Amino acid sequence: MLIAMLGGLVSFTGVIVAAPLFLPTVLRCVGMLLGRGAAARLAAANALRSPERSSRTAIGLVIGVTLITMFVVATQTWLVIIRAAAAKEPDLYQGAESLLTVTMLVFSALVGFSAVIAAVGVVNSLSLAVLQRRRELGLLRALGLSAAQVRRMVLAESAQLVVAAVLCGLALGTLYGWIGAQTLLGQLPGAGLIALAIPWPFIGAIVLATAVLAVGAPVAPTRRATRVSPVEALAVD
Repeated sequence: MLIAMLGGLVSFTGVIVAAPLFLPTVLRCVGMLLGRGAAARLAAANALRSPERSSRTAIGLVIGVTLITMFVVATQTWLVIIRAAAAKEPDLYQGAESLLTVTMLVFSALVGFSAVIAAVGVVNSLSLAVLQRRRELGLLRALGLSAAQVRRMVLAESAQLVVAAVLCGLALGTLYGWIGAQTLLGQLPGAGLIALAIPWPFIGAIVLATAVLAVGAPVAPTRRATRVSPVEALAVD
């Protein structure tokens, strides 16, 4: 268990450090799905123009989605493991249901806490990313983009970052959750190697919640940025 925990911490730290190396590729693939409009093309180009900035913005959501997915997948896999072991060794696993109940309560609290952290991180990252680019947005408006086009561009960028981060987080969280559950309980008598168990309702809720955040988080800062005239936005602070 200690080896698995250490390996998980080291490997996930490596994933975070290496995010600028693989996230731009994921962003490029997602950006191809945004369409061919001016706002969509600018959004796809902006996300790749500064890969380090895009990676910093997306990595917080990757961490949050990974943690949440890891908890729910681990809980579901633990449930499958214990029930399978109890079916093979009923005398040995009397009272397993009470253990499952406590485990579910603990992991529900952890999932809720992780969800709050992820939500705060997404809102802050996307809002700051918009506010820090006020001069850039002012330049685009001075070049002829309307306020509506700028808003669509920012929304497309947000969607691109969120989709890429959610895909990476779901993949990492599923892998870490299954490995963690197997490591902790796979050696129990009657357990053995258990197939991956994915709680699809929880995964759907994660995707829906992140989609709502992606749409809602940049609305207020983008509205404030586009209310300012291009001349004022371009002024040196």
